[in-house]
Amino acid sequence: MTLAEQNMPTYTRIREIGRGGFGVVEEVEDEHGNRYARKTFAPAATIPADAHDKLRKRFRREIITQQELGGTELLPVLDQGTDSGDPWFVMPLADMIYKDKIAEDRANGEVDVKPIADILNGLQRLHDLGYVHRDLNPNNVLLSEGVWKLSDLGSVLPPSGQTVTLTEDTIIYTERYCAPEQRQDFHNAQASADVYSLGCILHDLYGSYTRTPYAQHSADGAVGVIIEKCTNQTPAKRPKIGVLRTILLDALLEEGGLCEVEDEQASEWLAKLEDLENWGEEDYEQFARFFANLDTKERASGHENSWVYSMSTPFMTRISNEELQRIVERHDGISSAIVEKYCEWARNTAFEFNFSDSVCSRLTTIFDHGTPSDKAAAFAALVELGQSHNRWYIMRCMLRRAGKDSTEDGLAKRLAIELKTEELEWPFERCVLEMKHNKELLATDLAALCKN
Repeated sequence: MTLAEQNMPTYTRIREIGRGGFGVVEEVEDEHGNRYARKTFAPAATIPADAHDKLRKRFRREIITQQELGGTELLPVLDQGTDSGDPWFVMPLADMIYKDKIAEDRANGEVDVKPIADILNGLQRLHDLGYVHRDLNPNNVLLSEGVWKLSDLGSVLPPSGQTVTLTEDTIIYTERYCAPEQRQDFHNAQASADVYSLGCILHDLYGSYTRTPYAQHSADGAVGVIIEKCTNQTPAKRPKIGVLRTILLDALLEEGGLCEVEDEQASEWLAKLEDLENWGEEDYEQFARFFANLDTKERASGHENSWVYSMSTPFMTRISNEELQRIVERHDGISSAIVEKYCEWARNTAFEFNFSDSVCSRLTTIFDHGTPSDKAAAFAALVELGQSHNRWYIMRCMLRRAGKDSTEDGLAKRLAIELKTEELEWPFERCVLEMKHNKELLATDLAALCKN
């Protein structure tokens, strides 16, 4: 026995937690009394024996994928054994499964937005790297360390060229959450299939009827419209996760009455923004004056003294990405004044995690469509928002815009100067360290800010 083998922890089985597909999950205990969840390769009796070898390869790939990607958005692998016998891996023991949380929310008549925000971030993480989950359902979303994380990557479709193909008859998915195209061609399902599954989860929360598998679904209110879009029978017509995040989080917050605008003048401007394409210069000038005078210390009714600071300045929470983009693209004094105010609000307000993601989406809109000055202000706000909330999604959005391949030298220098003048060098470096980001991928002027 090697020294490494002698130091390997041993696990005692406590109970079976669940079984499905080609694995069994058990609660186990190590020699120090710590409890974990262990998943072991164990094909269901309905799966033909001639598929077991390929399933075993798929299971090993699940371990590697979850080990490489796990962390904030995906449940991490803490230990594993793949060298002999039936492969297995150990994960944190979940505090709750989302299926139970949905039942709790339905019973309380109030939907918690945070799990949805976390699911969106998990899917964004997978999709950005070219992966598709293909079996997203409430049993595969687990609460661990205060974050709802995706798990069970046994059906994940890896980037092109890395697929392990099973026999035609070996299909593993959960029918009530499976996209119609997966039923016809499971092995080639794209990211839009995960969006369909998310639509079904939203229907679990808001729907009033029993779902028919593979159909388009709906519910009352604005969320019902989003469910319809997510479960559209044509995959190409479903929104991508990046687009879905903003419209869904905004709708959920509005559905819960958390961003109600009670000020008469602000309500009038929200209505006018819906006709933004027909505005004249006088409209823009009046709006800029109104926007400049917004009180960023204002709280939505019932949240004046609350720590739920995402209710700060209700009007700010309600201006949409599309409206903001149209304003930013003016590239004039009016748009600059509005950008400056929005970025100041974003930097000096604490948000719940779910709403910080929505603010991030608007800041990236400013960065992607604004002037160099707008980009600098938005970049500084992204740095501060990411590090203050310790939110990996925001840090990734910021670092994606700091790369040498995506940032012109002149802009990179301007971003670096902005961080220096705003004393944000250390928050920027903290984001780089937290994400274990390779500094060589950063633009030269931004990499120079990192001393460690």
